[in-house]
Amino acid sequence: MWCLSTRIIRYAGEPEWAGYINFLGLLHLTEVRTIDSWCNPHVDGSGYWEFQSLEEALQEVWNDGLLPSPISNKQYHQLFTDALAQEIPSIHSRLKHLGYDLSDETWTSSLLNCGRWEGVLAPIAQRVNQYGLLNLEDAKTAQKLLPEVWCNNPHAFVKIWALFEVLQA
Repeated sequence: MWCLSTRIIRYAGEPEWAGYINFLGLLHLTEVRTIDSWCNPHVDGSGYWEFQSLEEALQEVWNDGLLPSPISNKQYHQLFTDALAQEIPSIHSRLKHLGYDLSDETWTSSLLNCGRWEGVLAPIAQRVNQYGLLNLEDAKTAQKLLPEVWCNNPHAFVKIWALFEVLQA
């Protein structure tokens, strides 16, 4: 399954985000890109559209009326999939790989919407990229550590999601 939506880009310097990013201790973030719609909201009417294949999802990006067209530098088409259940393209001319997010079944980002990562998770959190996302190795390590570190908190049982920006033609 591949999920597609149009999202609002949140910039770290925006007043409502500066304090929160400081609280998370992720001062090197420049943008917030995540599966979590609280942190990275849908553009009105976007929602999530599910597709069985990458090709089907990409074809729908340009299908008039399905998704709102993103406003340059403010919005983007986000495509994501379960990183361990799908073959992830290493290179695709229409995709920019953003990184990997972790979320529970409610799609709440464990990285960006569950508080500061401390203890053994702190070094992993400090390696997030400019979007607040991990590389696959760190995502797998965090997925294993979270249930123990967070004492079986429901947000600790996560999937790893591969996130992409669909590039305009």
